[in-house]
Amino acid sequence: MQVSLTPQLLGDLIEKGYSYMLANTVAGNSTETTIVLKPVRKKPSLLSLPNGYEAYYRITREPMQLACGVDATTVLVDYETISGNITGEDIFEDSYFRMSEDFFKQVLDSLEDYAVITTDKNGDVNSWNHGAQHVLGYSEHEIIGHSAQIFFTPQDREKRAPEKELSTALKDGRAVDERFHLRKDGSQFWGSGLVFPLYDEEEKHRGYTKIMRNLREEREARKSTI
Repeated sequence: MQVSLTPQLLGDLIEKGYSYMLANTVAGNSTETTIVLKPVRKKPSLLSLPNGYEAYYRITREPMQLACGVDATTVLVDYETISGNITGEDIFEDSYFRMSEDFFKQVLDSLEDYAVITTDKNGDVNSWNHGAQHVLGYSEHEIIGHSAQIFFTPQDREKRAPEKELSTALKDGRAVDERFHLRKDGSQFWGSGLVFPLYDEEEKHRGYTKIMRNLREEREARKSTI
């Protein structure tokens, strides 16, 4: 049986010691794609992947981005291949997905290549992972309480891009952008970002989560091939 990949399921797999995901892209129609992932604990070899799988990822890299949603792409986890740690009943049991706050922070801090930031409804930063320090240059104590607009260029702030990003996320459930962002030292980098509204258990809007990745090297590589 295959189930949809979610951030909660991804976090639980990390807790259980899975470090990599085998990946298989299933042929679909011209507008939709399905990716099937198989969690494994040991690093696979590209030269001897199991039949049906064409690539593998570190579990804290691409799978995290996939768990946040990709347009026209369905991402499934083949949980029957996980050695007896997850059963059919478990996968649909809400309590199975609950993680402690400390463990969830450990998961976020393991995402070294991704800035994971939460803000209040006004866009002021209230949590910050190690990846955010790596990507943006600020330590947690330097940035907490400051507006996330500090990461936007002056030109984008003049265009009210930060406000538009939050309003789009609240209206559509998420906002996606690729733009230049500012680091603490004033340097700019080309980053890909996803923003999601946060709600409490009573479905009241409490703030936003932003996941950002520095795509400078990827962008430069694209330019060099043109």
